[in-house]
Amino acid sequence: MHWKTLFQKLKKPSKKLVYNNFIKIVFFLFLFPLNNLYGQSSLYINEKMEGSFSQGTMKGNINRYFSEDVYYIKSNFQVKILRLFNIKREEGYIISLEDSLVTKINHKKKKYAIYSLSKFIEEDANNTQGGPPERDGESEDGESEDEDNVNVEISEKVELLNNFETRKAKIIIKDDKDEELKMNIWFTEKTLKAPIIELTRKKLKNMFNGSIPPSLGFNEMNIPFEEYNINKDAVNVRFETINKNGTFTYSLLEYSSKDLLPDMFEIPKNYKKVKKL
Repeated sequence: MHWKTLFQKLKKPSKKLVYNNFIKIVFFLFLFPLNNLYGQSSLYINEKMEGSFSQGTMKGNINRYFSEDVYYIKSNFQVKILRLFNIKREEGYIISLEDSLVTKINHKKKKYAIYSLSKFIEEDANNTQGGPPERDGESEDGESEDEDNVNVEISEKVELLNNFETRKAKIIIKDDKDEELKMNIWFTEKTLKAPIIELTRKKLKNMFNGSIPPSLGFNEMNIPFEEYNINKDAVNVRFETINKNGTFTYSLLEYSSKDLLPDMFEIPKNYKKVKKL
């Protein structure tokens, strides 16, 4: 993927930021974690996102735990729109990679439900909340990269960010209307892609017939580091976009090897088991 292609994907949603699809745009950005982390047998990840747009603001966190047989995710976010709506969501999923059972948790309602894989896929297909923005029919291959002017600067200066030794990539793109989109990426080559994350992604992709539900946190946005002599498996520690519609920032706060499942992923005893959520 070329830098221009990446920016074209980012620019389209920002230009379409209207009331009717604001939630979809935010949820896509919120769940697009860049799945490039240090490989461990069991891994805990803590990520934060926040954005400010012409029609509102959003903020949230994603906590994930990878083990050989089970994948856990707990997310929460808040969206405010035009001072009219204040939407809060806090949910979690436990995916058994061995028997393909999916546990969905609604922390706000203190309820959870256990689904067979087929039933979960059916329910998820009918879920209109969240998810990535709909494509509008354009072909990526049909887009002309020549219409945009891209400037990329890679700093050699090492910055300590969130306990990672990082370098910064600064990218500015201008289209034929002279509209500008800025992206800053702090990355580290000290930590590379995690084998356990890629292994989990492949298992989930196989479970869900090639299309992992966006609610499970695998909306990947690959960065073409190799085009600028950066290790293609470099880790994104911070990612921010800035244009006239607003800003969006992703931050990797923590990764750590944990042999024991953190308490946050356990279902509290006072939660009620229901048939569906």
